[in-house]
Amino acid sequence: MATITQKIEGFSLENILQIFSLEKKSQTLRVHKEDRTGLLDIDQGELIDAEIETLQGLEAATEILLWDDVQIELLPLRPRARAIDRSLINILLEVSRLKDERRSTLDESGQTLLAGSIDKAQLLQYREAHQDLVQYLRQHRTDAVGWVWYSRVQGNVEIMRKALDTAAALDPGNALVQQERQKFKAAAVHLNGNVVSKCAFCWAPVNRSTTTCPYCRGHLLISRETLARAATGDPRCLAEARDRYLQMVRRYPRSLSALYCLGLTTFNSRLYREALQCFDKAAKIAPDRKVFADQLKLLLDHLAHRSVGEAPAVTRPAVAPLAEVRDRTRLVLVVEDSGTTRKVISITLGRHGYRVAEATDGVEALSRISEERPDLILLDVVLPKMDGYELLAILKKNKKFKDIPVVLLTSKDGFLNRVRGRLAGAAAYLTKPFDPDRMIAEIEKHL
Repeated sequence: MATITQKIEGFSLENILQIFSLEKKSQTLRVHKEDRTGLLDIDQGELIDAEIETLQGLEAATEILLWDDVQIELLPLRPRARAIDRSLINILLEVSRLKDERRSTLDESGQTLLAGSIDKAQLLQYREAHQDLVQYLRQHRTDAVGWVWYSRVQGNVEIMRKALDTAAALDPGNALVQQERQKFKAAAVHLNGNVVSKCAFCWAPVNRSTTTCPYCRGHLLISRETLARAATGDPRCLAEARDRYLQMVRRYPRSLSALYCLGLTTFNSRLYREALQCFDKAAKIAPDRKVFADQLKLLLDHLAHRSVGEAPAVTRPAVAPLAEVRDRTRLVLVVEDSGTTRKVISITLGRHGYRVAEATDGVEALSRISEERPDLILLDVVLPKMDGYELLAILKKNKKFKDIPVVLLTSKDGFLNRVRGRLAGAAAYLTKPFDPDRMIAEIEKHL
């Protein structure tokens, strides 16, 4: 039997353990921190054992609980004898004391201020990061890494150059310093002036009008031009940027800059479902910021049209922000085995006010329909297990569900296919690649 796991985001490990204690829950927590993974075993709300690498029991629990910015998965409680005899509340109090000691040490060394300025830089809060770095460097003028970060938040080429020269003079053998100077030298030949922007992926200076970084070759904007180009970004650079912004989004889940940059990074890596989720969330958090809705619309249109390998030929008006769309509560069931196509359809429907249920095959679709009757079904013809025509035939023979309008989705546009769909009882027939606006119009005809 497969182990069922559930991820928890947006809560600290201490919060979760306190809830488990109050509710007397029994589960194992798998806790991830960068490349480290630990296990905490909770039985009836009490921490009974822990494990990380070579550590066990209380020592392992303390090490894990000292971590910040973790990812947590809930697992069934694994069979364990009690190895920790201290109460959970006492353990949490001790961990809190140890964290305070560490924080005090970091404050004295200035590392807390530096870490905060780096966070602000990674959230594109360059002015605030600049102020913190100035304060830090007044007290730690010989820190080469501090000067590298100072260069990264500047928009003036000469100030960047001087900061990197200072870093190199302080620590010429530092790998980060060497890499940053090499990057600056390679990018500088492409600059048209002294005032520049920064690449969201590699920190290289770029011209303000640039849509593709000349150093890492990542696309800095979703446009019809960048959509038409092949993936050109440096894979290692994009992977590092994705990890960086994932961490920022976990810590600051409503940060528009972190969501937007994570969306751009995953778009460049051709992780389209992740990109759609990021832009969709940003557009919902800030419906008045047209850039998020526009970027989302461009990507939705592109993915809808490329479902059979074609690109859109006509520019369509942007989808209206959610606040401008009339209220609808109709439920549409999307039955589609392609995860990317399903996500495109679901986000498009959601932005037009519809509720959406999803299924990947005919069997799952029947389960969804039995849970809640949809007002309309978007049904892909080619499905695993049971194809769309078979599912449609079953629905039309069912007294309870036969009146639900079904719109077929298929890449086959022949006359016989359309006739077969109509004979089976389909309300309409959309051919892939489909236009999201036409899909919405077709749905509205039948609701």
